[in-house]
Amino acid sequence: MEKVYKEVYCYEMVMEMQLIMEIAATALASVGMAWDGGFKEMKRESEEVFDKGSKVYWVTVMANVMTWQFCFMGTAGMVFLTSSLTGGICMTALLSMNVLGGVVVFRDEFDGIKAVSTVLCMWGFCSYVYGMYVKMLEEKSRMKNLKNESSTEMIYLGNHGVVD
Repeated sequence: MEKVYKEVYCYEMVMEMQLIMEIAATALASVGMAWDGGFKEMKRESEEVFDKGSKVYWVTVMANVMTWQFCFMGTAGMVFLTSSLTGGICMTALLSMNVLGGVVVFRDEFDGIKAVSTVLCMWGFCSYVYGMYVKMLEEKSRMKNLKNESSTEMIYLGNHGVVD
């Protein structure tokens, strides 16, 4: 019970640390944007460039900010609960989905560089998943062999009544 409590407490500490880093980064970036006039430029962009209207622009920006914050929080949790390799592999898969989303949603040009990077991201992700699948099969086979050996040993001991 105490071990579970310690693990939950550690997880909460990691999430708290990640949340504080995200808040600090957002505050620092906001101060920098205010100092340099970035918010004025965003206001101009929302009114003149974005064709869906100013309200939709700001909702899109805030939803994007929140989505990325949750993504980074989830990645930190994944690294804590599994490994940094797993977190990196999942971020690689997200990068390829991000590229494809930009092409589908925003009708962005899908040139050769994007094609190659997407293929490499997906290749890396699929290689990792396949490697984990093979590792899982080997582990199942090893556990099955251990189980068979231990049951054979128990039968042997049971038949002879001799215990080492």
